[in-house]
Amino acid sequence: MILFMFNRKEYKKSALDSLKGHWLDTILLSTILLAICALSFCAGFVVFAGVCGIFSVAFISVFMKQNSASEPISFDSFLESLGSHWLPSLLGGLWCCLWVFLWSLLFVIPGIVKFYSYSMMFFVLAENPKIGVEKAMNISKILTNGHKADLFALTMSFFGWYFLCLCTSGVGFIALFPYYKMTQTNAYSDLKKMAFNEGKLSPADFA
Repeated sequence: MILFMFNRKEYKKSALDSLKGHWLDTILLSTILLAICALSFCAGFVVFAGVCGIFSVAFISVFMKQNSASEPISFDSFLESLGSHWLPSLLGGLWCCLWVFLWSLLFVIPGIVKFYSYSMMFFVLAENPKIGVEKAMNISKILTNGHKADLFALTMSFFGWYFLCLCTSGVGFIALFPYYKMTQTNAYSDLKKMAFNEGKLSPADFA
């Protein structure tokens, strides 16, 4: 049995390695994504949740292609992913936000826990948009079982970067966003390997 461990330092290092030579493209994409999501917020939270789901999954899909098939990170690749993923991504964004909101009504902490429990569903949908939102959420819960604290620690490990971005009036987030998402993509890949290794999931579950 191959032993896999959650290694956030390695995920971050691999993310920086993957982004070498692609920073201009990823910053352009993240600028577009963050701008559209910000504008959608003005139209209401429901619209915001759906739009963020659509663009986030397309962004993640580009990173997955770059990691698995060494496809270049490009605007064309982003548009291709956007066209093939938009409906499940829209539903995923709405479904995830609905459940996080409902759990948050109990208290803040349950909402945070569920946020991390559902966090991998967008990566599942990016990998296979035909899998269905409910199934993707269930897979996310299995992938994150026992690793929600790891994922929270991963988020907190970027705290210094968050502070620096705020010092730039938020402009720095256009560079931090791809770094964070690529790191999450690496974490997702290992979480899936762990689930396969432990018999919690199989490749057939992602079909």
